[in-house]
Amino acid sequence: MTQYFTNERVLECLEGREIGGGVGHRADVGLADADVIVESRSEFFAALGSSADVIGIPGNARIDLSGRDFTIRGQTIVSDRGVDGSTGALLYTTDHGKDSPAWDGGSSGRGVITMRGGSRISGVRFRGPYHDHYDDPEYPGYIPLDSGTASERRRKRERRYARGMRILHDDVEVDNCELYGWPNQAMAIGASSTAVSPHVHHVYGHDCMMVGAGYVVDVFNGHPTIELSYFNATRHSVNGFGFPTCGYTLEDCVFGPSTYSHAVDMHCLAENGYSGDLTAGGRVEVRRCTFAFTHSIRGTNCQAIAFRGYPDDRYVTDDNRFLHAVDGSFENPANTGRQPVPYRQVNVGSGWHGWYASGNQYGVGERHRSGIGAPINLDDPMDGKPLVDEERRRALRAALTTLES
Repeated sequence: MTQYFTNERVLECLEGREIGGGVGHRADVGLADADVIVESRSEFFAALGSSADVIGIPGNARIDLSGRDFTIRGQTIVSDRGVDGSTGALLYTTDHGKDSPAWDGGSSGRGVITMRGGSRISGVRFRGPYHDHYDDPEYPGYIPLDSGTASERRRKRERRYARGMRILHDDVEVDNCELYGWPNQAMAIGASSTAVSPHVHHVYGHDCMMVGAGYVVDVFNGHPTIELSYFNATRHSVNGFGFPTCGYTLEDCVFGPSTYSHAVDMHCLAENGYSGDLTAGGRVEVRRCTFAFTHSIRGTNCQAIAFRGYPDDRYVTDDNRFLHAVDGSFENPANTGRQPVPYRQVNVGSGWHGWYASGNQYGVGERHRSGIGAPINLDDPMDGKPLVDEERRRALRAALTTLES
């Protein structure tokens, strides 16, 4: 199935805009606010152990975190992604595997970075160990199911495990960052006994795609707000565990054309070891988001959203743009996959349960409607795009020439 939009087309539309951060977005913290500027691994870890509140890393720096995992509390790590075209400093690890620092403590443990109260990461690139994985012919970044017995497959998967960050406090912010190459999660939020509600915004998350995992944001417990971000090439871009206290708010985000499965997901507890419990999260809100796909990388029909049970509160899907064509209302396909519809509710039989949808736009070929979907027009990359300096100069010269004539 040929993609209606390509990742290159989406990035072209996003260039110079706020969504995804970078050029077009100006964070409210920068290198000028830093108490200390670091450029090497030793300087970086020394600053983490100091009294510095804001640690700045120049955009040309590359810091290898391999062999380490660490916690930040009450500190901000900042670089200059988007300033004068900078891509931001690169923080990266080559660690992977269930005994590595990138998987410290296992599925309920930490990642490379544990973020606690008063911490923030802004304007950096944070790269995992699988940013250059090329085994799969359909999509090079996808880590497919291995061959062999179930135990052999499990061992192979465990050798790949890696998590970028674990967020364990409400007062945490991740913004203006590029997160990629994480086979399990770029970020995991909360824990079974810890519900937290951090703020994630202006993030570009991509190439986190492993069978059975592959998330940019994985919400174990709590209710993060995720805004103005671009996600592409994931298994699920945003996922939830299923606790009644587990949910999220997605606003003004774009989900790109490369996906292995639906982009927005909420498990039910029965799928995570709570036998027979079909609770699938508390409250989930998806507003003004754009889903730029109808098919998976395998060419099969693929929904944008799947919630896998009953909400303890409700599901809200308002004013989104789906490329899936819908003729009036449509029935919930429930556990029957591969249906060419924008969303489904699983494990509930027929009908919709606690699901409220209004104002959504469906199908391709229609003009982008203002206020529907993210503030981006995939049909016209220049629609509403701020002029860059050279364009402004050309426009000004043209206006002056007109006046002089």
